[in-house]
Amino acid sequence: MRKARLLCLTDKYEFELISSTGKNKEDYIAQVGDIVHVHKTLTGNGSATNLFDIEFNDGARFCVEREQIEFVED
Repeated sequence: MRKARLLCLTDKYEFELISSTGKNKEDYIAQVGDIVHVHKTLTGNGSATNLFDIEFNDGARFCVEREQIEFVED
């Protein structure tokens, strides 16, 4: 399974996101999680972009954009 480190939040609404564990999304910055799903979405100009679901050891799961993560080795 591919792993990634959460580097940053990109939108102000993300600071208010809370996981099922009760922790804020920003609490997971610098932590490594498993990429459990990749969503390919079309943008307005016809190109595609990927969104990644990242799950952390405590079960928290968030959707992130590519620029928010750094892929890491197992």
